[in-house]
Amino acid sequence: MIDFQSGYILRPANRLFIFFSLLCALLLNLLPIGNYGWVPDWLIICIIFWNIHQHRYVGVIIAFALGLLMDVHNSDLLGLHAFSYSLVAFLAISWHRRIIALNVLTQALHLLPIFLLVSLFPVLMHWILSGELYWWALTGSIQALIEAMLWPLATRILLAPQRRPIDVDHNRPI
Repeated sequence: MIDFQSGYILRPANRLFIFFSLLCALLLNLLPIGNYGWVPDWLIICIIFWNIHQHRYVGVIIAFALGLLMDVHNSDLLGLHAFSYSLVAFLAISWHRRIIALNVLTQALHLLPIFLLVSLFPVLMHWILSGELYWWALTGSIQALIEAMLWPLATRILLAPQRRPIDVDHNRPI
């Protein structure tokens, strides 16, 4: 894979690092800091990133399973996060060729509707099922903006183990 921003060829992704990053993102989501509008959904950032860059390792089924874990943790409707995570994973996989060719800031702008979808979907489902709309719950748009602003940092951190060194030693095979 080529890093289009720097022009360097990336090393193959380590599966252990992929699942370790998903576990770290899940643990960050499980922290008891509350469900405020300014707290980003770390897991969805990681799921979207790996669905764009390594969709053969992280797919819709893993996103669905992680969504079920988040439903159990939030004591929410079972399947609410699971459906939204798997829908977002499908969209990220289907858009991965388009998004990977863009620079990081343009990627963040293209991913903003996906972040909005995953943050506003539980609010809309509660509105449909109960008939009441909590306006304070619409702070998910702030959460989506924060997640889009964190996208360049997430890209830098999650691609770091795959980057080749700039000064190449010709005696070393890789």
